[in-house]
Parts: sequence; C-alpha cells; structure tokens
Amino acid sequence: MKVQKIILPKYHDWTIYAYYATSMYAVDEVMEKLWEIGIDATNARQAFENLSDGKLDTGLCYSNFAMRKSVLVVALSSSPAEFMNSLTHEATHACVHIASALNLDHKSEEFAYLVGDLCMEMHPVVSRYLCECCNKK
Repeated sequence: MKVQKIILPKYHDWTIYAYYATSMYAVDEVMEKLWEIGIDATNARQAFENLSDGKLDTGLCYSNFAMRKSVLVVALSSSPAEFMNSLTHEATHACVHIASALNLDHKSEEFAYLVGDLCMEMHPVVSRYLCECCNKK
C-alpha cells in the first residue's frame, strides 16, 4: 500500500489523503483517517465493510466539505486496467465533491482543469500500478 497526501492550492488547499493498492490489512489506518476528517457513523460502517471484505477492483471516496478534506481509497486490483478504472472512478467522486463544495460548474473548463490537476498530482505514485511490466513482477 502507498499513501499520498495531495494538497490542491488552486482549490482552497483542498487536501486528499489517497491510499493506493490497499488490502484488508489497511482497514485500521484508513478508518482512523476517515474518523479524523469527520466521517459519520453510517458512512463509517459502509466504509469499514467495503475495506474489510478484501475484494479486488474496488475503492471509496469520502469528503468533508467544511474541512475541505477527502479520503480516497483504491484497493488492490486484478490488472493495471482495473486499477485505472477504480482510480478514475474514485478521483471523479473526489473532484465532484470539491466542485460541489466550491460551487464549480461540473460541465466547465475549470472542472476539467481540477480533474487534470488531481491526476497530475497522483501520477508519480500511481504510475507503477499502471505499468504492465511492473505488475508482472
């Protein structure tokens, strides 16, 4: 598992705690971060179940709009393509949360730049999960 703290200065210093290639062994660490950013009991229960079941190709994203913080999780994947699928799925949730909190139009060029900015921040860490050669080792 890799953990990345991403701060997006252009978006009021929104902070994303990203967990990549997580397994059920990371449940306590991720849950602690979710509690830290103020997850409610209902969403916490759902997150715990999702993180504990050990399924591949899943993830989650929870955001606290008032704190301008998100926790994004991408579980272990069955292939680089599935990792990309889960990553873009959860990153989209994070971007929608940020845009909603900051009143950005989801169909705007500004929203598209937000998506690109987040992806560029993630790239140095996630590139190894997307490489076919690295994943064969």
